Amino acid sequence: MSKFESDLITLEDVIKNEYFFNIPIYQRLYVWGKEQIHSLLDDIVTAWQEDKNEFYLGGTLVIERTPQNTNDTSKLYDLIDGQQRFTTLWLISVVLGEHLTEYRQVQIEQGVRPRINFAIRPQVTEFFEKLCREEKASLPHAKQLEDALQYIKSYFDNTEVKVDKVTLTDFIRTKVQLILTTVPKETDLNKLFEVINNRGVQLQHHEILKAKLLESIDSNEREAYAQLWDACSDMNGYVERHLRAATQINTLALYESKIESDAYQREQLSKAKYVIESLKQNKQHIETKPMSLAAILNHENNFTSNESEPEDLADNGMPDRVSSIITFAMLLQHTLRIYLQQSGKFEHKDINKISDKDLLQIFKLHWLKYQPNSEQVKQFFELLWDVRYQFDKHIIKWVLVEEEKQHAIRHMYVNRNIKKNTEYLQRNSTDADPDFALLQSMLYHSQQMTTQYWLTPLLKFLLENNEKNAEHYLQHLDNHLLSSVADAPLIERTHRYLVDCWHTETVLNAAISLNQSYDNGTQYPHYWFYKLEYVLYLKLKAQGSKLVDNFRMTAKNSVEHVTPQNPEQTRDTIPDALLHNFGNLALVTRSINSEMSNKGFSIKKVEFEHRHKGKGVSLKLESIFENNRWQEAEITAHRGQMITAFNDYLDAVASKTKELNCELCRPKGTCHPKPRSEIISK
Repeated sequence: MSKFESDLITLEDVIKNEYFFNIPIYQRLYVWGKEQIHSLLDDIVTAWQEDKNEFYLGGTLVIERTPQNTNDTSKLYDLIDGQQRFTTLWLISVVLGEHLTEYRQVQIEQGVRPRINFAIRPQVTEFFEKLCREEKASLPHAKQLEDALQYIKSYFDNTEVKVDKVTLTDFIRTKVQLILTTVPKETDLNKLFEVINNRGVQLQHHEILKAKLLESIDSNEREAYAQLWDACSDMNGYVERHLRAATQINTLALYESKIESDAYQREQLSKAKYVIESLKQNKQHIETKPMSLAAILNHENNFTSNESEPEDLADNGMPDRVSSIITFAMLLQHTLRIYLQQSGKFEHKDINKISDKDLLQIFKLHWLKYQPNSEQVKQFFELLWDVRYQFDKHIIKWVLVEEEKQHAIRHMYVNRNIKKNTEYLQRNSTDADPDFALLQSMLYHSQQMTTQYWLTPLLKFLLENNEKNAEHYLQHLDNHLLSSVADAPLIERTHRYLVDCWHTETVLNAAISLNQSYDNGTQYPHYWFYKLEYVLYLKLKAQGSKLVDNFRMTAKNSVEHVTPQNPEQTRDTIPDALLHNFGNLALVTRSINSEMSNKGFSIKKVEFEHRHKGKGVSLKLESIFENNRWQEAEITAHRGQMITAFNDYLDAVASKTKELNCELCRPKGTCHPKPRSEIISK
């Protein structure tokens, strides 16, 4: 072969044509994390649910190798580009089995041959071979692969969607498509890698959408709205800084000027109307500003001051590095949901899903097909700014603290330096609302990372109501949205709160939610563990406990049995009904789950107190290991304590809502939540 050849293939083609793949030694190890894996799984499961004829996964670049065994009729390829997706598909096949077993491995005389081989490290290949033989396998030197496998297992154990493995695996085998591009054997790989590393970024869907929408806006206004969009599109960092850097408008003046007509005296910077006016004035100023001959001869790139604002500095003097919990495509879809509900002028009052890859299709189906006019398009642009501003002001971001990512909210303030005669907008280096951030973090980790449907009603509330009540509102939303019986898809249920922000459902008594029965405790929905941690945090904080000082929500994917399922000592054995009971369970990281293993309670207690006590690993475990023994009486008592704490929290939130009396959304006295006497208890 002397030219590049591309074929659209499925996993069925891989199986039939006997393709095998090698990860060459110059490739990096597997690096995908929970968010990327869950995003891929969400996309595949959604496509399967919608019975799509194909699901395009992306491109894969390979170079054919000559098999060492001359009798080998299979085709062996080195994976040059696309190994992360390909390896993830292989790991999915390990978890799901069924129709994907033949993709995972091939039976040969010597045993089983995995579809993927790692030249980079023989122990990785050995790890894959053991998985094929369904043997216990551990890989300390490539923890990402072990973690990825656990993420996939956890996804299918806890997904809201009831997955039929037979039909799903058949869909993945026959409908998931990749472009397999084979390069000639004589290709100079060094030059090829240079091309891969320097290739241009493909035009993103939101850029195409922006172009379509701007066509509807008059040319004399188009630039201001485009600048507004561009500032919002960079989800890393803060929107006011993006706008200032790109346009040099006086964001400080807008921040310090209040909106007189606004009941809550918000800053003008929070409303696109005032930002657009400033952008237009700035443009006119640049176009009409008189210049001396010397200025014309000496000007560089623009005619306005380009003085850069200092970075937000953390305690160590280094700038905070922040990133968003959602993509810009997701923010656009949350904004569209709010826009459709507020407008009321279109047939569709909501979208049917949030999906990064289906951005253009979602906008076309639910809004663009109605051919919105110029004013309607401008209204959407302005709402986008308003939503993004509230998002940056009140929604958690990933903040890099001492090389570790944490969720935090950083508020804006005016930094004035009298000596230097300077003033500028800056973000605090400390958490502004730690309790509010923790609640959001709980929801982020316990819900689908690619949708975060709870954000839409929260953002709408922030736009329309007193932000001082935002934390309580989110508590109310969480209780009624997620601690109630799910009678419809989550996107439909969140729409009820777009129509009426204080909407109520029948909240589950904790005696139900924390006393469910499963054949295996690992199937227990992770949401209840995460929420209980938040409830315990508030309770312990009110008591002045030091245990909350280092506590924060982190990604956890393993349900730990305190009394193990297969104890080392027979005396630790307890009945299954008690074994898989919520009282005997805790949500931990995979490493802690592996560390505790099948050890008895007394050993686990000593090791926990030595390694993890007071370090924010699990407040539930902190409570459990206060006991000196762990038998039926202690397990039952602990479960009862957790139920009481949970119900006390539900009551407190309901009582606070009653006190607020919902004055922000409806006439007084019309929207009190039901007391717990009316909460489901059977």
